Amino acid sequence: MRFFVDNNLSPKLAHGMAAFGEDVTHLQDHYPADAKDTDWLPRIGRDEWILLTRDDRVRFKPAELGAIKQHRVGAFYLGGKERSRWELIQQVVRNWPRMNELAEKTARPFAFRVPPQGAAIDRLTL
Repeated sequence: MRFFVDNNLSPKLAHGMAAFGEDVTHLQDHYPADAKDTDWLPRIGRDEWILLTRDDRVRFKPAELGAIKQHRVGAFYLGGKERSRWELIQQVVRNWPRMNELAEKTARPFAFRVPPQGAAIDRLTL
């Protein structure tokens, strides 16, 4: 599974995970920082990358939701507000094995919410 981290998370998170051997890339490795979601969602769907983001509002924007569905994007939304970078890192690391398992077994398009604490990853309606 290859994961695509958008601008709602730091490129350092993606690059750090890649340095540990995980197949993770960041939006800014492929697109300008100000690229619109509808610019890159088709590619990650086509290339079968899995989206990792904090922006769950994308599910409620018609153009973005349409792109997620049309291009069969799989997405994980990190839940919680006002999270420090260490809390975000812990959240990702704690849930990483389960996220990979769900990404492998779930038909696309899909969306899951990764909790700020605990390990109960919830499926979201698209």
